[in-house]
Amino acid sequence: MDNQPRKVRLINAYFKESIKFYDLDRPVVARVIFVLLLGVLFGGYLLARPFVFDLYTQYEQLFIRLQENMSLDSLNSVLFASGAYETIARSFMYVALIFLGIRVLTFFISLFYGSWYFFGLTNPQMSGAQRTSVFFARLPKIILFNLLFYAAIYVVVAVMVVATVYVPGLAVFTALLPMVILIVSTLYVFKDLLIIEFDVGPVRNFRKSLELTRNSRKYVISNMMSLYALGWLLNLFSMDVENAALALFISAFLESMLKLITQRLSVLMFIDAASLERKDRVSNQDETLV
Repeated sequence: MDNQPRKVRLINAYFKESIKFYDLDRPVVARVIFVLLLGVLFGGYLLARPFVFDLYTQYEQLFIRLQENMSLDSLNSVLFASGAYETIARSFMYVALIFLGIRVLTFFISLFYGSWYFFGLTNPQMSGAQRTSVFFARLPKIILFNLLFYAAIYVVVAVMVVATVYVPGLAVFTALLPMVILIVSTLYVFKDLLIIEFDVGPVRNFRKSLELTRNSRKYVISNMMSLYALGWLLNLFSMDVENAALALFISAFLESMLKLITQRLSVLMFIDAASLERKDRVSNQDETLV
């Protein structure tokens, strides 16, 4: 990695290559990973659906009962004495755990795709066994870094929420936290690829990830935000579908595509930001000459 990294370009320079989520040097790997992602997302959404419906029903019933009598006594009777609080909390916990499981599994599956795509561009001669070995060898560091990263975000959010209770004026800043968290996550878009390529330690990775985006932060943010907007637009396709299972399948299908497209975009930007050499084009030219 050079001391003076190249700048990341705008998304139009990467978009055509990024959307070819099916295109790997070994196409069967792309197909297997896509099916795995689709299975986890669709299966997870189907599993969560009854709990989400149950949670919505319980909340709706509680809201109606509280509307009838908004006194403090009725709140205590309806929410606590009747056991509604425990029921809602239990349903919410089930939903949260299912969605957490979906996010964790799809994160690792899509990251494996990203690492395979990365090695296909920078070291196409590396065998599938070697690529898999490198990924799983780096996996403990990736897990540790992400635990530290999201724990830090959780602490900041918790501190801001508690501070808002005592200083109501901070509510304006607290309301902006989701956008701030999204931007921070975007600035750390290379955090996992840095570990995969350079075996960076989890603590050092906090600094190196930010350094890598130093010259191109506006482009990195705008490129990733463009994909978030694309994901929002794609989700509109499933909103008007009357069949619930079909709507979930369409949503899972489009989300699987978007996750792979996001990985490809991250890899292409990372190669530019870290000034790495692409060798896949050289290999393709050599095959053509032969």
